[in-house]
Amino acid sequence: MKRLLLVVVSALSLCLLSVGCNQAPADEEAIKTLLGSSGYTDENNTRSYGAEDSTPTGNDPGDADVMIPFVRFRRYIPPGGITRVVNVTIPAFPGYPDTTALATITADVYGEFHTLFDTTTNPLQVWRKPFHDQAVRQAFLTKNADGWHLRAVTPLEFTTVGAAYEMSIKDLAVHAASWPDADTFRLSNPDSLLTKAELPSFVPGDTVTVWVNVASTGDSCWAFLHHGRPRWPLRWRRAYFKTSTFTFQRTWHVATETYERPEVRPSGHDAIGWNTLWSDTTGPYVAAAWCLPYIVRNPQDPIPEE
Repeated sequence: MKRLLLVVVSALSLCLLSVGCNQAPADEEAIKTLLGSSGYTDENNTRSYGAEDSTPTGNDPGDADVMIPFVRFRRYIPPGGITRVVNVTIPAFPGYPDTTALATITADVYGEFHTLFDTTTNPLQVWRKPFHDQAVRQAFLTKNADGWHLRAVTPLEFTTVGAAYEMSIKDLAVHAASWPDADTFRLSNPDSLLTKAELPSFVPGDTVTVWVNVASTGDSCWAFLHHGRPRWPLRWRRAYFKTSTFTFQRTWHVATETYERPEVRPSGHDAIGWNTLWSDTTGPYVAAAWCLPYIVRNPQDPIPEE
């Protein structure tokens, strides 16, 4: 009898162990699928610092010193130029239940930076510099009877791999005309996990002002704002206005459109070294960016789940 009981207990233990082992890969795959399709974490967020061209546009505050000098540029990312790796930890933190997970998303972006800043040459000279940027973000998830759900994300932080000097976004502030005067979204730590309710949320037709501070151990820089719809071509890149050497400001308008709401949209706040933009190939490529999703919705609209 004892021998039979031992066999039964051993069989049950093996069964439970097998279920647990089989469940872990299934959970990881479900989480990776969710993160790859969610508007908060999909590849549109990685691409949100843009490959499109731009020139200075609108909102001239009247001081030529704060306007960007002439430059046209793009980041060309070839097919296969983005590699994305998702590492999942279950539970999310020591002592947390197995219904929590922390995912670290790492994207390596390889491409070529094209810049044109001198219009006096014939033909016009376009300078090309190879680049390798790396973007890292974390996501916190929980599981219930319906499966895994995204609960919070950090900003997607871009840095240049092997940069000639250190550059980073120091802090970011946002205020919308639809918000109370005292309300300003502030972010100074790229490791901050933000719930969906804590992300910036704007109403259609809103006016949004953004302030960005940059830190650099070398060259000065210029900053650019990327925003718009999740899908091309309704995506824009606009130069910030410089208020000091490493401080920038920009006001932009959320269009009043007849699109489906609510909608999660990617934004990017992108600092690029001065000699990256206005130098030949002797000037190194150095850049840094924070990309943060925002939500466009009316006050009565729910916050998008995924």
